[in-house]
Amino acid sequence: MRRYKSQKLKKKRPLNTWHPLLRIGVVVGTILFIVLATLLAKKMIVHAPFIYGSTVQNELLSKRALISKVNGLQNTINSYDAQLSTLSQLQNENDTLKAELGRTPAPTGILADVITLPNRSFYDTMMIDAGSADGIRTNMIVYAFGSVALGNISAVDTHTATVSLYSAPSRQTSGTATGSNVAVTLIGRGGGEYEVQLPRDVPIDVGVTISSQSITPATLATIEKIVTDPRDPFQRLLAKAPVNLQALKWVIVR
Repeated sequence: MRRYKSQKLKKKRPLNTWHPLLRIGVVVGTILFIVLATLLAKKMIVHAPFIYGSTVQNELLSKRALISKVNGLQNTINSYDAQLSTLSQLQNENDTLKAELGRTPAPTGILADVITLPNRSFYDTMMIDAGSADGIRTNMIVYAFGSVALGNISAVDTHTATVSLYSAPSRQTSGTATGSNVAVTLIGRGGGEYEVQLPRDVPIDVGVTISSQSITPATLATIEKIVTDPRDPFQRLLAKAPVNLQALKWVIVR
């Protein structure tokens, strides 16, 4: 039989016998690892993707925090409902006043399906499935949901028509800022986005709606960002149409 030499297992040295600098390095390294792991976990939770209609962040929130968040969203919805009811009342009063003054409300219009979206056509245009046979004429205004003005008819065939959007690059459209009646000029940037330049001392806020200058005004865009520079006497307002042009299914022409 082969004889194997017995080898004594080396015992691990206890921590208190290590060199002081080595012990300090181990402790500091452990603390740094815990801190970095905590920060990384928080960052991953904040930027977590959607899962089953919620986020990982929401899944990890406490019940009390979730209830508070739901209550906040419910209060926001209630405030929007109140604003919509007030808007409906004002719209009815406006229509009644115009009828008494002989200015009848705008006709219902012609419903048309969008067959070519702006992202699949040139020069910020789209195609609809209604034409001269349906009563479509050039320069008629095209609306989304009946209240958001998108552009006008630029070309008409028998059963189709081309819509030129107000947001076409460099196209200028006159409008009015609601609440202050400040006249502005929307400059198209493409894809439903606009830019407005105003003197820096003109007061205006994010969220203000810009409407068309007409007896029956329609929404053109909503201000989303204000860019200022102390060296520039003007302020840049970045606005956008309150509708997703890439998901538009139908429009109203009148």
